[in-house]
Amino acid sequence: MTNKEHFKKFSEHQAEKLGFSMHFNWWNEVVQDSWEVAVLEKGGEIQAIWPYYLRKKGPWKMIAQAPLTPYAGPFLVYPEGQKTCSKISYEHKQYEALMKQLPKVAEIDLSFPMRFENGLAFQWNAFEERVKYTYLLNLKSDEAFLWKNLRENVRRQIKKAEKCLRLEIAFKSEALETAMRSTFEQQHQPYPLAEKYLERIIHYFEKHECGKLYLAYEKEQLHSAIAIVYDATTAYYLVGGSMQAHKNSGAMSLLMWQAIQDAKSRGLEYFNFEGSSIPSIEKYLRGFGGELQPVRRLIKKGSKSLEVLKNLKG
Repeated sequence: MTNKEHFKKFSEHQAEKLGFSMHFNWWNEVVQDSWEVAVLEKGGEIQAIWPYYLRKKGPWKMIAQAPLTPYAGPFLVYPEGQKTCSKISYEHKQYEALMKQLPKVAEIDLSFPMRFENGLAFQWNAFEERVKYTYLLNLKSDEAFLWKNLRENVRRQIKKAEKCLRLEIAFKSEALETAMRSTFEQQHQPYPLAEKYLERIIHYFEKHECGKLYLAYEKEQLHSAIAIVYDATTAYYLVGGSMQAHKNSGAMSLLMWQAIQDAKSRGLEYFNFEGSSIPSIEKYLRGFGGELQPVRRLIKKGSKSLEVLKNLKG
């Protein structure tokens, strides 16, 4: 049985425990290309998995985040009844074994799943550990509290948008791509996704009933679109965009608020806004009342020539 076959079988049995971006189906049906998985198996039982994405930049091969795949790192199955010291020792051993399965690359740069806390084995293997942040909203509070906890200007935007916009939930990947392309044009950035990548994501939502695409229209004019994906406990704001002509209509806030309400109605525990290091985006996401949550980013540099190129580019 290949590692991918092991991963598929493992995902079927551990589906409730795996975050959406750690599931075989996500990698197989959405990422599709240029990925592999490290697997630890003992006595016919899977002890650990680590799916990873391989990317090429000129002559260099790297392990990086797959597109719109916010977390990628090891997932361990722990023996029952472990003492704390035994648990930490077990993590060191398993992480070391997984790292040995990774190919030699010029760079590894990954955001690990939020449950990951022990980076010592990675530090001992020349990884640099950094922290990035997301905002995590606890959905256990009642809707009145969630509304009150929104920043005042976000509530104003929602009320404004409710008066003139029509909200639609539909699997229209072309509408999402239109809104996203407009957003990247506003930021003077190239559109980063391969052809049909968003189409694969929206098809995945529909096939597995694990996500929604929210659209806001004024009559037939698209204002904004956001894609939300679910796992067993959490809704994630995966991606979104607004048309340049309507970026101040409040549509994005209206869609986000509806997605929060739907996630709560679905019985989920959290809404993850997938925070941004861009100050203006961070400020906007902060306005929905989530708590700041650290996410560990691990980086290993293996090519001096790639580092020289990065330094030359600033």
